Amino acid sequence: MPATGTPVTPRPSRHRLLLAASVLGLGLLGGCQSIQRTGANFTLGVIERNVVPPVLAVPDLNQGCTHAVAMGPLIGSFRSFYGDPSGMESIMATSASLCADNDANAEELRYLRAQRDRRTADAQDARVNHKRLLERSARRQLAAYTHMRQALEKKYRFQYGETCPTFRRKGAEFDQLIYLLGTISGLQAMVNDVAAEKAVNVPTDIPLKAEFAMTCLNDAKWWGTPQAVRATVWSVVPGASVGKDVAGTFNRALTLGEQQGVRLPHVLASISAGFTDDKTRIREVVKRFASAPNFTPNKNYRYIDEAAIAAVQQLSDRDWTMGTGSRTPVGALGTFWDEKKVAKDNIDTSDFLK
Repeated sequence: MPATGTPVTPRPSRHRLLLAASVLGLGLLGGCQSIQRTGANFTLGVIERNVVPPVLAVPDLNQGCTHAVAMGPLIGSFRSFYGDPSGMESIMATSASLCADNDANAEELRYLRAQRDRRTADAQDARVNHKRLLERSARRQLAAYTHMRQALEKKYRFQYGETCPTFRRKGAEFDQLIYLLGTISGLQAMVNDVAAEKAVNVPTDIPLKAEFAMTCLNDAKWWGTPQAVRATVWSVVPGASVGKDVAGTFNRALTLGEQQGVRLPHVLASISAGFTDDKTRIREVVKRFASAPNFTPNKNYRYIDEAAIAAVQQLSDRDWTMGTGSRTPVGALGTFWDEKKVAKDNIDTSDFLK
C-alpha cells in the first residue's frame, strides 16, 4: 500500500451489482432473515468497494454532500433487511454535515454584514438561523461518530478510546477511513453544539477518547491527520498540552498533508486556533494553506481536500466580511483586507464599468 494512503480501487463491476441486487431480491421474495441479511451486507460491501471511491474522488463539494443527504436514508434502510449499514451511514453523515456547514457559514456571513450595517432585525434573524443550521450539522456529525463506533466496535471487538482495533480484516482501508473521519466528526459535533447553545447535547468525553483513538492509525498514511487531531485535543482540553509539542506536531502534520495532497490537518489547526480565538494563528493557517508549494491534490481523496478548502475559505471570508462587508475577492485566498497592497490589488472594479 502506498504511503499516501491511496486505495487500490477495483473497477466497478456490473456483474457484481447485478448479483448483489439478485441476492437481495431473493431474500425479499423468500422472506428468509438469513438470506436477507446476506444479501443486504453483500450489497453494502459492493457499494463500499465500487461506489465510495469514485465519490471520494469528486472535486465538487456540493455535489458530494448533496448525494449523501439524498442517499443517507436509503443506506439506512438496509436495516430493514437485517444488514448492518453503520459504516456507510457514518461516511454519509460526515458528508451530509458539510452541506449543513456550508449553509450555516452563509448565514454567519449574512449576520456579520447585517451587524456591520446596523440592520438589527436582519442580524438577529441570521443569527437564529445560523444556530439552527449548526444544530443540524452537529446532529449529523454526532450520527457519523456514533455509527462509526457501532460499526467498528462490533467488527473488531475493541473499546473505542481505550483499546485499538486491529485493521486486518477485509475492508480495512474503508474501516480506517471511517474511523478517522468519524472521530473528526465527533470533535466537530462538540464545537458546533457549543455554538448552537447545546441543542444536541453532544457527549463531552469525545476529545479524550479521540486523542487515544488516533494513536491507532498510521500518521504518514493518513496525511498527518491523526497527529493533527491529537494536537487539537491538546489545545482545547485544559491541561492536556502539558509536556506536549503542540506547535511542532501541527507543523509536521501540515507538512504531511501538503506533501500528500490532502490538507485536512490545516482544518484541525484552524479549529484549534479558533477555539482560543487566536486570530493571528488563524491567519497563519489560511496563508499556509493557500501558499503550499507545488501542491497537488490527491486524486483519490479530492473530495476531502475540497472540504478543507471550504472550511479555510470560510475563515478568510469571515475576516474579510468583518473588515469590508464582503467575502474574500476571487483569487485572494491567503491575503487579508488590511494588507494595503493586496486589498487594493484585489478590488473588483467590473461593477463600476457597467
